[in-house]
Amino acid sequence: MCWLKEIDNKYAASIAHVFLLHSNVNDLATGTKTNIEYLLESPLFKSKDIVVCFNRSAGITFPLEGHREQFLNELEIAHERINASGIDEALTRDPVVALTLIEAAMRLTKVRDGQREAKTAVIIEYAETLVPDADYSQMSPPDRTVLTTIARIARDRQIADIGSPMFLITENQFDIHSSLRMPSSRIESIAIPLPELEERSRFIEAQVSINDSAFGGNSLEGLSVAEMARLTAGLKKLHLEDIFLRAGLDNIPVTVELVKERKKEIIAQEFSSVLEIIDPTLGFEQIGGLKHIKDFFRKNVILPIYEGRYRRCPMGILLPGPAGTGKTVLAEALAKESGLNCCSLNISKIMDKFVGASEANLEKALQCIETLSPTIVIIDEIDQSGLSRNGSGDSGVGNRLFKRLLEFMSDTRHRGKVVFIGLTNRPDLMDAALKRPGRIDKKAPVLPPEPDERVEIIKVMLTKYEIKAELSDNNFTEIAGMIDGYTGAEIEALVLKASEVAEDSGEGIITPEFFKQAFAAYKPTTKQIEEMTIIAIDECNDLDLLPLSYRKSVAEKRDRENKKEPEYYIRRKRKVDFQ
Repeated sequence: MCWLKEIDNKYAASIAHVFLLHSNVNDLATGTKTNIEYLLESPLFKSKDIVVCFNRSAGITFPLEGHREQFLNELEIAHERINASGIDEALTRDPVVALTLIEAAMRLTKVRDGQREAKTAVIIEYAETLVPDADYSQMSPPDRTVLTTIARIARDRQIADIGSPMFLITENQFDIHSSLRMPSSRIESIAIPLPELEERSRFIEAQVSINDSAFGGNSLEGLSVAEMARLTAGLKKLHLEDIFLRAGLDNIPVTVELVKERKKEIIAQEFSSVLEIIDPTLGFEQIGGLKHIKDFFRKNVILPIYEGRYRRCPMGILLPGPAGTGKTVLAEALAKESGLNCCSLNISKIMDKFVGASEANLEKALQCIETLSPTIVIIDEIDQSGLSRNGSGDSGVGNRLFKRLLEFMSDTRHRGKVVFIGLTNRPDLMDAALKRPGRIDKKAPVLPPEPDERVEIIKVMLTKYEIKAELSDNNFTEIAGMIDGYTGAEIEALVLKASEVAEDSGEGIITPEFFKQAFAAYKPTTKQIEEMTIIAIDECNDLDLLPLSYRKSVAEKRDRENKKEPEYYIRRKRKVDFQ
């Protein structure tokens, strides 16, 4: 368990002795261990004489046999003024009294191998009910006392030197009071992730064995354990068990359709407020033109991920270009072709009017993205998403979200596992920090189609809508010449208009004449195509990502610009000369 190793390393390095465990803390599937059970089996807990658990409902409890008596005996010695009945009374739900006793127990020591060490380890469940994220003025005196006690324990040098660990457990770390989440609190935040591919595979194998025995047959039909593990990325073990239980209730095997349907329902309930899971239906064959970008995707995203050559895979890709050129469908087609998971991150869904809720929403979305990996994350209209350091009027919320997203996007551990794809027709409006290499490595302009691409798009649209047409190669070439400057969306609209004209005339087949009538009647509505094309080309940072017809002229232009001394150096020279 990677989170247990992280705790052990930080505890051994004396970075912290109080830890905040959050995220997937309640994955309580049958036959699996709880997070508390994992903690109890760790070396950190096995060396302790007393393990104390506390929550508002059960009060102080002891998960291991004999620890209650040890706790009572030690505290009677350490605090003679507290008699046995007083201690027994304290083992109830009063958090102020309970934490007083727990703190006393955390100061107890023992000698082992000639070294003095802690006797006690503490687990606080449902910590958000003890120290909720509320304003001090709205907290009752007992609540303020509890908050102060936990904050003091985390900073207490004596307890730190002794090394008595305390674990605060909550599902959402932003439900915990903000003062306990600050670096100065000395409380280390540890995220418990959703189960990864290998862990899901092991759990599914166990469920298959149980259900095969229970129902006397194959509990999986039409998919393997490995395929089900891949399809269920983003789900908890609790959700996997739910799929098998529902199939068993209806006495049917688990199929691909059942998994997809149930996953869609679960994701909608768990993450729909912050993330949209996309199930693409179109591949590269259903998209006309853009061969150079498709080839780039195959060589730099699909193959490297499957072959494990992650260094070649970009951290992020920007698809700038005029509206209607097929940026969104191209990004989704990449997910379809690669078989990777795909989701859409909408920052407007992240924003919330309540204090701390926006940050919590983003963390929840990023957690889901990590769990879905390998995954493609699409951010549509990235220039208008509010992702900038220059936000105002939101008390710094936008700035904090932007910094956190930049941090996530530049985390090299995500290379080859999380690929961000930004879509925009105005890349010049984006914050420069978002576009730098290491976050967005490649910028591939999606431009209005060339003549041969327009022919291909027309053919693809005729096939897509099952429209019959009597058109020769010369007819296609002539039509493509008529619609110079049309985007893919405009060509699709023209094809549908030609079909409409053919139907209205009583014919069910499109001829060149019907196309000409449609062309005369249809007026393109996409604006500023030339301006946005120029902006997209200027943004491109790799000539191989441009259509062949643009590469020579762009290379010559950039060569001329490189020979000119940049204005920055001219100003710097003037400053030096002046001094």
